[in-house]
Amino acid sequence: MGQARAWTGWACSLLGAVGALVVLGAQAPVTTTPGARQKGAFGQFTDRAQWQMPIRVMDEIGVKPGMTVADVGAGDGWFTFYLADRVGPSGRVIAEDIDAKALEAVRERCAREKVSNVSVLVGGTEDPKLPAGAVDVALMVNVLSALGNARNFLGNLAKSLKPDGRLVVIDWNPGKLYPQMAEQETKAALSQTLRQLQDAGFEVVKTLDFLPAQTMWICKLPRGGAIDPAEAMERRRRVGPAEATRGPCISLGVPSGLPPEREGVERGV
Repeated sequence: MGQARAWTGWACSLLGAVGALVVLGAQAPVTTTPGARQKGAFGQFTDRAQWQMPIRVMDEIGVKPGMTVADVGAGDGWFTFYLADRVGPSGRVIAEDIDAKALEAVRERCAREKVSNVSVLVGGTEDPKLPAGAVDVALMVNVLSALGNARNFLGNLAKSLKPDGRLVVIDWNPGKLYPQMAEQETKAALSQTLRQLQDAGFEVVKTLDFLPAQTMWICKLPRGGAIDPAEAMERRRRVGPAEATRGPCISLGVPSGLPPEREGVERGV
């Protein structure tokens, strides 16, 4: 994510705890001396591709040639060009951000590398301004926790999805960044993310925890498409939190560790 939209809720507390590790509004921890080992969840990694695992992420969320994918909060396009490689010349990637300067870096790289399947879009603080009904997958990496009004933003984003489109949210997991954090606090933070998605009318169909520092939620809209966020909140109020979060694929527990086989550096950027 380029320029931060607005920090709110548990993200403010996480920012204070993470301190120098996380740059406000950025998708990645602060840059360190090349080759230097980082602390905490990043101690064994020297390259973002090692801990972000973009190839596996795209495999898990089903990004395929010919798709239209929105990189929401794209910043300078770190994930954008992985997506562009995957969707191929018959597909399209929309790099969205509120930071026009960061998106200029995307334009420059597209021109330099002759990438023709990426377009840039300057969005708003509460509306990504994506084309209606055009997106197969909307990817938000370290963006949801930085939104000032997640319900409005996600409600507007929902209008851009095709009937079978998916929203994929990847965000920092405080328990992974700081294992000493109380389990109850970690669960509260993850539960807040789940509530934000449900309040915007999304159904979380799968939660994945293979990333060393983040959690991933794969979401879809209910049959019939986007619903009014106020209606979604009222439904959750009626059925109660236990029923609203019920589902065979949802897990809010903190993972025990890394996957059995850690991905290596998949591509230099």
